[in-house]
Amino acid sequence: MRTLRAFLTSLAILTAAVGLARAEVAKQIDWQSLVPAAKPLENPLSHLEWEQQAEVEFLTTIRELYSQGTINKVDYRYEEGLEITYKLEKMGLDVDDLVGKFQTVQREIHRRNNAVVADLDGKLIRMPGYALPLEFDGTAVIEFLLVPYVGACIHVPAPPANQTVFVTLKQPHKTNNLYDPVWITGRLKVKTTNKALSYVDGSANVEAGYTLEGIQIEAYKQ
Repeated sequence: MRTLRAFLTSLAILTAAVGLARAEVAKQIDWQSLVPAAKPLENPLSHLEWEQQAEVEFLTTIRELYSQGTINKVDYRYEEGLEITYKLEKMGLDVDDLVGKFQTVQREIHRRNNAVVADLDGKLIRMPGYALPLEFDGTAVIEFLLVPYVGACIHVPAPPANQTVFVTLKQPHKTNNLYDPVWITGRLKVKTTNKALSYVDGSANVEAGYTLEGIQIEAYKQ
């Protein structure tokens, strides 16, 4: 009997040890981990003086507004665009070529800002960030946007989609200061979500490139 009991005890211990060995451990990641690797972009205007660069960028904006129908030929901005074009061409610059190259870089920046890392889909991760509450349960937060820096979406433009994570918590989280950094652990999904974020002097629609089913949230400590 003792032998059988000892055997069963050993078997239970072994089974528990195997279970612990197989338990999934959250991978700690940083914000750069959410961005696909890519070669640095070259600035097609880098050979110009800073004032010329600013004028080409402004002219690009004017031409885009005109192509979208936002302004017409009698708009003062359209007239400014003509003056800038004339001025730069007198300097011997190929204005159409510069504008075209700058637009290409802008499109690539937009594409990269929305690109996600597919290999992270379904992974259990742990990452730091700042929480921007979206939904409350009484005084506790149950949904929020996780962003890489304080004040994001409120005092400055929203981060790119691949630098914004929509988080839902299994258990409401109470905090004394909503703007303190946190560690969040949960299951990450590559899924785009659009959320309306309200604040004191307005609101904004923010796009998140990832969602996270949060299972644990704690105060940030290095």
